[in-house]
Amino acid sequence: MITIAWIFFLLIGLVFLGFPIFIAFIITSFAAVIALDIPLSVIAVKTFGGVDSFSLMAIPFFILAGNIMMESEITEKIVNFANALVGRLKGGLGHVTVVSSMIFAGIQGSGVADASAIGSVMIPSMIKQGYEKDYAVALVASAATIGPIIPPSIAMIMYAYYTELSVGKLFLGGFLPGVLIGIGLMIVNAVLFRVRKYEFKPSRISFREFVVTTYQSIGALIMPMIIVFGIIGGVFTPTESGIAAALYGLFYGGVISKKLTLKKLAKCLVDSANTTASVMIILAVAGIFSNILTRLHFQDTVIQTIVGGIPDPYLATLTIMLMIIVLGCFIDPSVLIVMFGSTVHAAGIALGFDPIHFGVLMVVTMLIGAITPPVGSMLFIACSIGGISMEASLKPLMPCILILFIVCFAILFVPGLVTLMAGLA
Repeated sequence: MITIAWIFFLLIGLVFLGFPIFIAFIITSFAAVIALDIPLSVIAVKTFGGVDSFSLMAIPFFILAGNIMMESEITEKIVNFANALVGRLKGGLGHVTVVSSMIFAGIQGSGVADASAIGSVMIPSMIKQGYEKDYAVALVASAATIGPIIPPSIAMIMYAYYTELSVGKLFLGGFLPGVLIGIGLMIVNAVLFRVRKYEFKPSRISFREFVVTTYQSIGALIMPMIIVFGIIGGVFTPTESGIAAALYGLFYGGVISKKLTLKKLAKCLVDSANTTASVMIILAVAGIFSNILTRLHFQDTVIQTIVGGIPDPYLATLTIMLMIIVLGCFIDPSVLIVMFGSTVHAAGIALGFDPIHFGVLMVVTMLIGAITPPVGSMLFIACSIGGISMEASLKPLMPCILILFIVCFAILFVPGLVTLMAGLA
């Protein structure tokens, strides 16, 4: 137990000191290998093994598909469609922000990309209309958490890799929780719109304009349908759906929108390679770290301490969730999945929960950290676009975080929110 403690303290300490995550993993793993007299060959074997997986191939394809669609100027079409759909409601641009994020989530699968793409359009637009910066930033950051929940989801792919669960079932299992978060954020927006006494007139769009906007956006909306219905129908595996999405992105950008030039395509390939490399290098070096924890029987320790010490499965699960939320304030969600994915999976099985249900619950819980200071990656991007500090966005962020908590509790106590859709895969 003491050995496990100093390994985690070293890793978290290096992260606090500003070391890149993969460097922190390498230093910690090397120190543990030497201290525990583990053969050095484990480093080479587990580094390669950390990325030697067919399911992980979906990550670069979804990243590429998302980048191609962004270079094809899809963001503007998504925002226009969302505006036609909900812009007329009181709280207009706030609702548009949430719906845009929900649609974009079905294309990219990354909350960081969601915050960057939607935030760069909606934060300036909201501020220009008269929304305060802190509110615009908080709403964009919160809505970005939907990105890794609604399929496709890079976070779900990573969790599936560490737990050997079905990526397709995790994808579909996240659909309803993602929609619930979106609805919850729209309710928060409607309430805060009145509390803050915003009096902006909602945009009025005629039925004809709605039809025209929908027609212009249909090409962008097809991609999420390819992914979801391809998996439900058994046409694609999740990895194959990533390939199909990338191919459709090429068709969309080159034939439909005609915005994808060879120069832009080259930029997409470079950007996708850089993003993929940053994910894969963490997964590679985390393979060593994971092997060390396995040798130290970390999973058994957690199960004996929490599962054995707290007989009620729901109370034990809430304890695990609390630990993840606290750690999420300081560690990025993707790193939490790498560090604890297999452990919480084992704990869920020991507690008697359906693995897919428990997996989606854990991923959603881990994503709360993406919008909590001081490390929250999605909040950081939104604050950078809005030109304010993280601390300045905290007040309007609180009710948005509350929505995430409510959805987490709903998932825990109503498994059907996950298993209903997951059963279709």
